This record gives sequence, structure tokens and C-alpha cells, in this order.
Amino acid sequence: MKLVVLGGGGVRSPLLAKSLVANAKSINVDEIVFMDNDPEKLRIFGGLSKFVAQAVDPDIHFWTTTDAEDAVKGAHYVITTLRVGQDESRYMDEKLAQKYDLVGQETTGVGGFAMSLRSIPALLEYCEMISKLSDPNVLIFNFTNPSGLVTQALRTAGYGNVYGICDGPPHFIRTLEQLFGVSHEEFDITCYGLNHLSFYRDAKINGRPVMDELLNHPDLYVKTDMRLFDKELVSILNHELPNEYLYFFFYNDKVIRSIKEHGGARGELIRDINKRMIAEINRLDTQDPERIFDVYIRHIVEREKSYFAIESGETRPEQFPVPTFQEFLDAPDEGGYSAVALEFIKAYHGGKKTVMPLMVPNNGAIPGLKDDDVVEITCEIEKGVCRPRKIENVPELQMHIIKTIKRFERLTVEAIHERNRLKAVEALMIHPLVNSYSLAAKLVDELLEMYKEYVGHWS
Repeated sequence: MKLVVLGGGGVRSPLLAKSLVANAKSINVDEIVFMDNDPEKLRIFGGLSKFVAQAVDPDIHFWTTTDAEDAVKGAHYVITTLRVGQDESRYMDEKLAQKYDLVGQETTGVGGFAMSLRSIPALLEYCEMISKLSDPNVLIFNFTNPSGLVTQALRTAGYGNVYGICDGPPHFIRTLEQLFGVSHEEFDITCYGLNHLSFYRDAKINGRPVMDELLNHPDLYVKTDMRLFDKELVSILNHELPNEYLYFFFYNDKVIRSIKEHGGARGELIRDINKRMIAEINRLDTQDPERIFDVYIRHIVEREKSYFAIESGETRPEQFPVPTFQEFLDAPDEGGYSAVALEFIKAYHGGKKTVMPLMVPNNGAIPGLKDDDVVEITCEIEKGVCRPRKIENVPELQMHIIKTIKRFERLTVEAIHERNRLKAVEALMIHPLVNSYSLAAKLVDELLEMYKEYVGHWS
């Protein structure tokens, strides 16, 4: 079977290659293709991915291409991880937000809106191509940001084989398991809401409720994402734990102040790290892939250390030593978003039933939302079925935030589909991180001008 990654020339591709190749045989995949329309990035990061793939399992046929049609032809699984406009557009989005004292992070607010403007049209083209050329039963896993909004757009367009995936919830849940010293199979917690706007409740170990123990665990606010939040806030949230990205909503003033103090947001830092990495790789007087990997992994570790650091003003509690190539190969595979896709595939095609957070249509799971609203929610996956967990008694505060952002997502999808400026303005106007007609109108006009090569003419 064939698995394809669209956006396979991304900086994180070698990490993705390790996970996919290591687990390929468990899902009967014998061919993996990394496709990217940027030949230079594919040469560097796709080439490094091939080196990793060969070292992990030379039996897997791993190849790269800039030809999307060739890549998706006959594909059984497709992972989308695009960055339309690349690092420079992310930087421009953040600078526009800073101009108006707004948060510009790429998955929410004006940053998420701008990313959607560029991403959704490209992904709709790819999905149409996949529907014509791939296996009739192909599954598509979207990781392109903002993942929930993009998945909503693709589902709304009729692509019912698209599932949104994010590595945030699995990572957070894993840290909670570590607090208790229990396995993934022993621990259960319910996630519900939207992508980067979800809440956690009803923690259990082997069926025994442990939410009170979790809330009072001495390391909860030290060794997990909860270090970003105050205990009083969790009390206000009816003792539910917020997704880390809700920090942008609940501490908006602190985020803006911290970005100003740093002189810029993380997108600028990531752009500069990536530029420096590529320049250093191109200066090497050797084609030795291990030496290229050494440069690569050093910069990747620098990126990881910066995660959420500028916005929150805090460093991550995890340690990030720089591994050698062999240490990288030998390290346990935590998988990130690829692990979510792999676990889904195994269960969906008849393996052991599994439980995980995914982005899927609501189908009555969260009361007050439409059935076709894409939500991020704990799902049970077994042969041919993906069933979202039913949620009862959603607190009013959570419901208000979820409904508001879902309305923003729906309006954004409609605006992009219709090229409708007024709907775009309305979308940004109601978003809590903009919350202003006059600002929304300025932002939409500037974004449509900035990205006219991607969005064309709007009415």
C-alpha cells in the first residue's frame, strides 16, 4: 500500500520519515512518497528524509517528487502538511498583527485567518486531484494549520474522507499519564471542543475516576502544559483543563506584552533558524548525510526549545539534548502527529479498538453544535467506524467560546469559497482576538492585497 505526504519538503520531514517508515509494515504500507513543490527544500529535507528512511528500514520504497499527480496516483493514505507562502508569509502575518497590537499566531485570530486564506484553496485542489487519482477508499489526514478550520473547509466541500489530526492533545495526555506513572491503555480522559480550543475532563485510571487527584497533583502545574495557567482559572472553567492554545485567549494582554518585549513573535525566530540552518547545510563541503544531519538536528532542537517561549515568557520544562544520528535512530518513537494517523489506520482497518482525540464532524456529540461542525473530540475507532464521544453538561463559558470560534470558522470557510470580503470582515470581527469591525476591515483589506497571488480577486 502507498502512503503520501504532501508538504514533504518541510523542515520536520526527517522526523516524520523516521516515524512513518518505522511503522509502515504494521499498516501494510510498502511505499512512502514525500511530495513538495519547492525543489530546493525537497533536495535538502526530502534528501535527509530518504537517508533516515534507508537507515530505519531499507525494505520500504521511499521516494520524493515535485509532481503531485505522480505522488497521489493510487495512494491509500495521504497526510497533508502544507505551508503555503512558507516561513516568510508566517512572519508577515505576525508583523501585521503586531502593527495593530493583536496576537498573530498561525492557528488562531488574524494569523489563523491569514493561513487559511493561503491553505484552503491549495488543499481543495489537492483533494480534487486525490479524488480522481488515488485509491477509491483513500484516507486523508490533515495537519495543515489551522487544522480544525482547514478540516472544516474540506469536509464542507464534500471530502468526507478527511480527518484532522494534531499532536497537541496526545502529547498533553502523555504527560498526564507520566504524572500518574501509568500506561496509555490504563489512562483515559475526555477531550472536547475545537482544535487549539479544547478542554479536558473526566480523567480515569482503569475506569476509576481520578480527576480530583489530577487537579491536586503537585506536578500538574509544573511538568505539563498547565504550567501556563493559574489554578483559579481552572476553577472558573468548572475544573476542566484548557488546551495550551487557550493561553492566547485567557492571557491575551500578557502574550502581546511578551511579544513586544522580545521584539517579535515565534514565526520570525523560526524563519531565522530555518534560514541559518539551510545556509549552513549549503556551505558544507561534503555530501555526507550524517554531517548534514548534525547541522539539521542542532537547529531542530533550537526550534523545540523556543516553542511557546516568546508568547508565554517561559521556557519548556523538558530537556532537549542534541542527539547523534545513531541516538536519533535508537530513541523511542513518540511519533507526533504521524503516530495519531498510524494508530487511527490500524484500528480503522480491523486492529484493536483505540481511543484518541481527532477532528471529525460533531454528529450530535457536543450539544448545541451542528452535526457537520468539525470538532476536536475524543473518538473511539474500530473497524470502519470513527465514533465521537458524547459530551454532556458543557459549562456556559466553554460553550460560549466554542460557539463563537465555530461561527468564525464557518464564516471564514464561506468567505474563502465565495471570495466574499464582507463575510471575511464579519469572521474576524467576531473573533475574540480581534473583536472590532474597524480592525477587521483593515486586516481583511491588507491581507487580500498581501496575498492576491494566492487568493485572486474578491468582491
